[in-house]
Amino acid sequence: MRSRARESATADLFTAAIPPARRTAPALGAASPPPIEDAARSRVKHLWYAAVFASWSDTEESAVRLRRLCLHALQFTPRISIEMPNALLLEIKGSVKLFGSLETLHASIDAIWSRLELAARSATAPSTLAALWLARAGKRELIEDPGALAGKLAELPVTATAWDPAKIHTLHALGVTRIGELLRLPRAGLARRFGREALIDLDVALARQAAPRRTFVPRERFRERCDFEAEIETTAYLSQALEPITDRCSRFLRERQAGVQALELRLTHRALPLTRLRFGLASVTSDRRRLADVLVHRLSQLELPAPILRMELRSGPLQPLSAASLEISAGLRGAGRDTAPQLIERLRARLGEQAVYGICAVPEHRPEAAWQRVRALQVDSALRADTARRAGAVLRTAEICEPAGARRPVWLLEQPSRLQASDLRHWRQGEAVLEEGPERIESGWWDGKGIARDYYVMRRAGGERLWVFQERQSKRWYLHGVFA
Repeated sequence: MRSRARESATADLFTAAIPPARRTAPALGAASPPPIEDAARSRVKHLWYAAVFASWSDTEESAVRLRRLCLHALQFTPRISIEMPNALLLEIKGSVKLFGSLETLHASIDAIWSRLELAARSATAPSTLAALWLARAGKRELIEDPGALAGKLAELPVTATAWDPAKIHTLHALGVTRIGELLRLPRAGLARRFGREALIDLDVALARQAAPRRTFVPRERFRERCDFEAEIETTAYLSQALEPITDRCSRFLRERQAGVQALELRLTHRALPLTRLRFGLASVTSDRRRLADVLVHRLSQLELPAPILRMELRSGPLQPLSAASLEISAGLRGAGRDTAPQLIERLRARLGEQAVYGICAVPEHRPEAAWQRVRALQVDSALRADTARRAGAVLRTAEICEPAGARRPVWLLEQPSRLQASDLRHWRQGEAVLEEGPERIESGWWDGKGIARDYYVMRRAGGERLWVFQERQSKRWYLHGVFA
């Protein structure tokens, strides 16, 4: 009787003796696995391929490389999961019949890593963690029968679980170095010492519990290349060749109910390096006319360094369309009129990206520091509302800083211009009158760029209004702005 009791106490982890009253409602830390009969009907639905690569030094670099490897793995299955820091998991159950056999499919995936000159250890199993643990241990196993998992995992070292180093150290101190020895430990005691997460990992590894994973979703972009039969030497022919590609790009975006805010055109030459042309859009759009307009106007300013062999049009990341970007009412305003985004894009194409910019208000007393340039020109209604809200906050701050009724000129000089003696003489002769002022602005002493000025609105004999100031210490006069 004693030998039987001892055997029951040291039985397999998942068949440990539990009182009948607790089988239906097990404790949280000592939950028993689902019945084997029920699990057998669901665990055979999946087959996972795991690939473990050499570790990269930087975590961010690892994430970027794994995302790139996912793009290569998409030719085998759409269900790919990233296991940081250096592993991929592919669900290949539905691809086995396509490739003929599991051996052929497994070898085909391994060949991808070989062509990329990457050292990878791989394995296939009916559960994610089983495949991952086998690959980490360097066991190239192709397991399709869930019943064989326990035997295959038993010989693996516990370090293959990649658990916390403190847990691994504790297991080694207990004399547990293999997963098979771990499976023979009492389940309740293991849960108390290492937490319920350890039990869940073992359940998942033996395909007795489902383990949903986040599927990798590639960033979708439009990309199309056109090879020319003869070298292209003029941008006019290039613009004609771009028309059907632009149509297909617009259709591609409409089908996905998305838009873009950036385009890139790559031109390949015979001897010279690749020419890259990047186009920025004022707002997210999928409109064919706007896409074509930006490309044509930019190409009209381009001087080809050499004849072109091929071209490729690429879009930026796809973004959701807003109500304003759909431009439903654009046709009601007249077919010949440009919308605000089209006007901005046309000016940028003709004058350059740096010549057209927006202005953002800054809550600052000093006039020259009260604004700054911003490249983004927000024209969507939602963004206009956000800009108006921020501008309202700035204005409320300005109301505290500035006296009521103070006017500001439309055109502010980048640097104040000192008034010469002849200008002051005309002023004293009655050819100019100070209409408003003084408005004293004294600020900036804390950053070494302090000012102390008395501002006036000056009206000349011809009706022109100027914004001038006198420095309080030097008594010199300066012109700082011009009113409309």
